[in-house]
Order: sequence, then structure tokens, then C-alpha cells
Amino acid sequence: KSWPSGEACISRALFFPYQDEHGVWYVNVNVSLTEPLDTITTVYLDWDTLTSYAVIFEDGYGVISHVEAPASAKVWSIDDPQLIIVSVFTKSGGVSERFGLRIWGTKKVGNATRLTLNGQVLKLHGWNHHTQWPHTGMSPTEPQLDEDIGLLARAGTNYVRGAHYPQDQRWLDRLDELGVAMWEEALGPEVKKSNIQDPYFMQAQIQQIDQMVNASANHPSIMAFGYFNEGPSTDADACPGYEACTNRIQALDPTRFITWASNKKDKDVCYQFATLISFNNYPGWYTSENPTDSWNDYASWVNSNYPDKPFVISETGAGGIYEWNNYTSVKWSLNYQTQVILEDVQVALKNSMISGITLWHFFDFKGNDDAQAYGPCDYLPDYYPPVCTYINSTQKRPGGENHKGVIDYWRRPKPSFDAVATIYRNWSSPLSSKVGGKLF
Repeated sequence: KSWPSGEACISRALFFPYQDEHGVWYVNVNVSLTEPLDTITTVYLDWDTLTSYAVIFEDGYGVISHVEAPASAKVWSIDDPQLIIVSVFTKSGGVSERFGLRIWGTKKVGNATRLTLNGQVLKLHGWNHHTQWPHTGMSPTEPQLDEDIGLLARAGTNYVRGAHYPQDQRWLDRLDELGVAMWEEALGPEVKKSNIQDPYFMQAQIQQIDQMVNASANHPSIMAFGYFNEGPSTDADACPGYEACTNRIQALDPTRFITWASNKKDKDVCYQFATLISFNNYPGWYTSENPTDSWNDYASWVNSNYPDKPFVISETGAGGIYEWNNYTSVKWSLNYQTQVILEDVQVALKNSMISGITLWHFFDFKGNDDAQAYGPCDYLPDYYPPVCTYINSTQKRPGGENHKGVIDYWRRPKPSFDAVATIYRNWSSPLSSKVGGKLF
């Protein structure tokens, strides 16, 4: 099970940046061979200069620790997303990997714990984004990816949550280049306690966490890895499953936040296994709560009960049917959607205990929760993109779609798009110059 030194090829190299107390940048590099070998092999890193390391591999995996970054290396940030390419190889071959020097962490600001990037306090703002397009579904073309990235950039986005599954690597490449923070999560909406207590389910869950982290760890845009969207976290018997997922992510990548989008909010009993607290809630839409009061109350609860963990709004928003554009402000109208969303956004940006918000959702999308039971729209004939002349708005998913997007399924902006984009583009946090704090 061993080859002579130098005969195995490098198949993957994952870079995990950190800084010492003097601010000097280093990386730990996890390297994988093309075969599961136990061997000692000379590995070369070509990063401004060519350096060799004698690496001990066990079952094909090895680590190169404490590699100092060249003085010329630039840091990845939202304002200046600098990317680095390093070649890693043996005498038989290897790979070139792209990554960024970045550190996610926390800092106390007053009595609140805030999220930081490279020691700088951030206010993250953006949207949830499904992988779904007209005609191509979950297999987007390059122009389709570019169109959505362009729309997000136009909207002043600095943060995206990828719901509810690992993301297309081409999409993550674009976020790296644009300077947008990303929450990526393992597949798992509507997970039940019976799933978490099923060893076969958990084996598959841990396997896909492994695959997600291995695929995405070099993307500097990844701010958090998540799992179990709206899971059974009010039941303490489910918490061991949360613990297992967190432990696995931390073992693979200790440099990111770990979280899940909890619709259990202040009734969730598993938060000890999260490093970032995240709530799904729809005040003004599914409940009669006032968005400002609701989010201020929840932010205060998190700050009181988990004072050392930052808090983000992972889902919130309201539905608006693209064609319902008139002066009324009733439910499903575009006016009502805009009013609710603007209140969500304004409280998230103004409250110093909230580190970020991802509205649900960026675009309208086809649903899978009894959506087809309510029938399609009646469309205008010979008109493209399609326009509804009648839709049954008394149901949960009119026309079989989730209408909470600020653009419609065909990427036509609603009034809420420009309303939110104006705020996002013009937002400037008074804390943006503060640095320091705890780093991963």
C-alpha cells in the first residue's frame, strides 16, 4: 500500500488561512493523493517561489502546516476580492488551486457579538438563491449564471444563502470573484427526528458534508457551512445529530461559521452546536407580527441567551404576484410585498445585534409543497415571457410557484427589487472601520 517517494500524484489541495499575533498570513494545506497510500513523498508548492516539503501521507492524506504567505500576497475581502493560484505537485503531477486569504470571526461591539471578515465588522445583506432557471432547471448555462450574478451585483448584494443543498462550483467561482459572502449547506430541508436517529441517514448526511467541504473549502466566499434547514431542533433527542454534523465540519474546516436556519427560533434547544445563530421567520406574512418589533425582540433574545454568538436572519419576506401591480396593498400585491420586505431590511440593517439578512427569495420559483394542486395561471396567448391574466391567490402557492422573489421566475424585476437594491447599495455601516476581535 505504499509507493516510492515521488510516484504518487496530488489530486487535491485545500488551503486554510490564518494570521499570527503579528498579522503575518499563513496557510495550512491539506493535500490528497490520487491513491490511498501510506508513504512519505516530496510535495512542491509553487507560490511566488518553489518550495519542497517532505509530507507524511496516511491513507492518501497529508498536511503541510504553517506555510507563510509571500509578502506580495493580497487579502480577499468583499470590497477587494483578491484571489490566489498556487500549484501543488509531486514529481508525477498535481493540481493548481485557487483560494483567498481571509479570516471569518467575531467582535464585541457594545454588548452585541458581531460577525467579522479579516477583523472588520460587517453587515451582510442579500438574498437566498435556489438553483432553478426556466428551461434548464437545476442545470444552468454559463449565461444564466452570469445573468443572476449581474442582477445580484446590481442589487448591492454582499451575501447569498444557497438553499438548500451544496452549490454549483461555477456559481461559487463567480461569488469569489464578485466579493460576495456565501452560506452553503448540505441537503436536508424538513429533516425529522426519525431521520437524525437513523444511522443510515446520518451516514449519508456526514458523507455529503465531507463532499461539500472538500469541493468548496478553497472558495473564500464561503462564510458558513450549514445543514438541517428548519429541522427538529425543539427536541433534545435530535441534538446529537446536530452535534455530529458540527463536529464533522469543524474537523474538516475550522475556519468557517457553522449554522442551520431555525424556524424554531427561541424554542430551539440545540444552539450549543452552532457558532452562528440563524432564524427563519415571516412576520407580516405567515404571522400578524410587526416585522420591526419581531426582529428586534428575537435579536435581543439571542443576545441575552447566546451573547458570544452572532445572529443573522436566514429567511424572511413576503409574496408578490408579478402581474398584481396596482395601487392596492392587499396580500399578494406587489405593494404589500414591498412594504413588508422594506421593514424587514430596515430593521436588520439598523439593529446592531443583527449581523446580516438574506431575504427569501431572490426570484420566484416552482414549488414542491402541494403547489400543483392549485392549478397554473391563465396565460396571455402568444406572449413571452408569459403573463398571467388570472391566478388563484387564495392558495399557498398560486399558480404552483413561490412568489416571494423580488424578481419573477423569468427574471423580471418587481418594485421590491429596486426598493431593496437602493437601500443595499447605499448602506454604509458606522462600524465598517472597526477591526480586531476573535478569529477562527
